[in-house]
Amino acid sequence: MQKPTEPTSAQSEPLTTGRVLRSTYEIGTVLGKGGMGAVFLARHLRLPGKQVAIKVLHGAEEVSEEVALRFRREAEIASRLGHPNIVEVLDFDTLEDGTPFMVMEYLRGEGLSRRLRKQKKLPLEEVFSITRQMGAALQAAHRAGVVHRDLKPGNVFLVPTEAGGVVGERVKLLDFGISKLVDSRTLMTLDSVLMGTPQYMAPEQAMGHNSNVDARTDLFAFGCIVYEMIAGRPPYSGDNVAELIYQIVHLEPPPLLTLAPETPPHVVTAISRAMAKKPDDRYPDVGSFILDLTGSPLQTLAEVKPEQRSRPANPTAPPSVPRPPDREEHIPTVGMRPHAGHDTSSPAPSAGPRTESLAAQPLAPARAKWPVAVAVGMAVIIAFAVAFFWKRPGVTAPAVGVVNPPSTPVQPQPQPTEPVTPPAVVVAPPEDVNKPVDPEPQPTEPENSTQPTVNAKPKPRVAPESMPDSVREDLAAAQKALDASNTAEALRHIRRSQRTKITGLSFSLLTRVYCQQHDLANSRANWTRVPATERPRVRQYCSQYDIDL
Repeated sequence: MQKPTEPTSAQSEPLTTGRVLRSTYEIGTVLGKGGMGAVFLARHLRLPGKQVAIKVLHGAEEVSEEVALRFRREAEIASRLGHPNIVEVLDFDTLEDGTPFMVMEYLRGEGLSRRLRKQKKLPLEEVFSITRQMGAALQAAHRAGVVHRDLKPGNVFLVPTEAGGVVGERVKLLDFGISKLVDSRTLMTLDSVLMGTPQYMAPEQAMGHNSNVDARTDLFAFGCIVYEMIAGRPPYSGDNVAELIYQIVHLEPPPLLTLAPETPPHVVTAISRAMAKKPDDRYPDVGSFILDLTGSPLQTLAEVKPEQRSRPANPTAPPSVPRPPDREEHIPTVGMRPHAGHDTSSPAPSAGPRTESLAAQPLAPARAKWPVAVAVGMAVIIAFAVAFFWKRPGVTAPAVGVVNPPSTPVQPQPQPTEPVTPPAVVVAPPEDVNKPVDPEPQPTEPENSTQPTVNAKPKPRVAPESMPDSVREDLAAAQKALDASNTAEALRHIRRSQRTKITGLSFSLLTRVYCQQHDLANSRANWTRVPATERPRVRQYCSQYDIDL
C-alpha cells in the first residue's frame, strides 16, 4: 500500500526540463499553464528533430477518476477526427503515478488572440479565410457529436504554410472537446457549473443550462469571434464575470456597422443571427452560417461522399476519348449512366482525381451490358411467373387459350409450359370464372370505408402553416434528394427555403439529413424544432442510422 503513495508524491511535483516520459518524450520548456495542468514542449527521443507538445494534468491525487476518463475519451475523439484544421493528437499515456498526459503536434505560429491585439481589425478577406477553416473544423466535430464549449481567439492558432510554392496560413483549433472538462474559467453557481470563457459564452451556457448546450452554443461563440475580427473589439466586455453574464443574457452588442461601417450588409445579418439569444433563432448548423457569411457553401468530405460515389465517371471523360468522340464537351459518361449521376457536376472536382482512371474506365462498358442482361433476365422470370400463375387457377384459361398462342411463340425458351397449359384450360374454366368475381369487390369495400379516416389524418401533417410555392418546391426537391442519399443537395434546397420562410417541415428534413450523415450534434439541435406531427416519422427514420432522438 505504500508503493502507490510514494511515487504519487514524487510524481506530483512539476515536471522539470530533461525528464523523460515513458522512455519516449524528453520534457523541454513550458509552453503554457492552466488551472488543471500545463503544456510542455518535448522532443521525441527515437525521431531526431521531432518536437511535440505534451499536455499534463495535475497529479493523480488532484484529478478525479471521472475527469481522467473523460480526458482520455476526448483525446481519442480528437484523434479520430483527423481534420486538418484541428490540432492533431499523437499519443496518450499516463505517468508512473497514473497522471494522464496527451501528446499533440507542436504548432509554430501565433494565436488569433495575439494577432487581434496587434492588428485590432482584420481585412474581410482574411476574416473569411479564418472563418471558413474554423467552420470546417467545427462541422467535423459536431458531426462526431463533440461540442467545443470554449471557442475563443486564444484557442485558434494560425500556422504559416507553404505548398506548391504558395505561402498561406492554416487555422488550427485547440483544446477540442477538452476545454469543457478542464477549462481555466470554471465557475460554480447554485445549480450547475459554468464551463467556458465568459466573454464568448452563449446565454444558455452562461446561465448554467448545460443540458441545453449543443452545436448552436458553439455557433454563438463562433459569431462572437467573427464579430471581434471585424469590429476590433469583443461584442461583450465588463469589469467582472457577473456583468459579462448579464450583458450576454439580456443586452445586445454594439451595432457592428457603427464599429465597422464598411461591413457588407449580408455579413452583418449573418453575424447577428449567429449571435441570437435563443438557440432556435440561430443557424441550425455551421454550414448555413458560413454560406450566408461568405456567399459560398462550406464543403466537407462528408458532404462530397454521396456525390463522389455518383460521379466516378466525370473525371474520366477526358481519357475516355475513343468511346464517345462525338460528345467530348458534354460529359459523355454521365449521359451513358443517368441512373448513377445527379444533376450537377461542379462539386465533384475534389473527388475526381482519386477515382480518375482506376475503376471508371473498365466499369463504364461493363455497366452498359448489365441493363440489357437484367432486362432479358427479368423478362424470362416474368414469363415463368405468368405461366405458373395461369397454370394453377386456370381462371383465365379460356382467355389464355385465345391470347397466349401469339405470346408463347415469341419466347422460344418457355416451350415446356405450352403442353402444360391445355389441361388447365379444360379443367378450370367453369369453376374459377366465378371466384375472381367474389373476392374482388370484397377487398375494395373495406378499403373504401377506411380511406376517409386515412385521408383525414395526413392533413395536419402536411403543412399547418402557410407556405409559399417556392418554399414548397424547395422542400419537395430536398425530400427527393434525401431519398437519393444526396444530402448535400438536400441541404442546399432546405437552406434556400429557409431564406424565404422558416417552416417546421424544413427542420424535419434537416434532422433527417443529419441523421443520414450520422451527425449526432446537428440532428439533436434541429430535432428541437421539429413539429410534433413530424416527430414520430423523424424518430423512426433516424433510428435506422443509430441516432436516438
